Amino acid sequence: MALKRSMAALLVLPIGLCSLHGTAIGQIIPPESSIQTEADRSAWEAEDTSPKAVVDKFNQLAFFDGKPIEAIKKYISDDFIERNPDFANDDFATDKEAILNFFETRGWKEGEQNSDTIYQVIAEGDRVVVFHHVKMNPEDRGIAFVDIFRVKDGLIVEHWAVGQPVPDTVSPRHSMF
Repeated sequence: MALKRSMAALLVLPIGLCSLHGTAIGQIIPPESSIQTEADRSAWEAEDTSPKAVVDKFNQLAFFDGKPIEAIKKYISDDFIERNPDFANDDFATDKEAILNFFETRGWKEGEQNSDTIYQVIAEGDRVVVFHHVKMNPEDRGIAFVDIFRVKDGLIVEHWAVGQPVPDTVSPRHSMF
């Protein structure tokens, strides 16, 4: 059952309608979360160095324009601290070098079938939280990620990330997104 993103009210399954993936008849199904658009990510002035602007511009360049190396060089501080053990690598002198190596060897290049759908961006002070769905190809169920960035002087200086694989079955009432 497709839900329109513009729905303001919750949808209730009518009596007699077959259940969806274990959702009981008459059960309330919340609307899907809004998706951040390219216009949202690109709405910032070039000189805007606010934390949300920096993270939005970084995400646009890295994951939507397919240029993560350029984005890292432009928006990641030289003294960047990586808190995600999947990205951190002690074989490099700095965490910025490690993250550059990760993206140079791993992928996410222009023309690949990777996708990133951003659902929420929350900014408070120097922190920005990004809730998104990452897929490495169209058939991939993907991973629900929450990235937390700390921004200082217009550059990303610290990053944390947690991810959870999207399971094969998700009830409409408990959608991950």
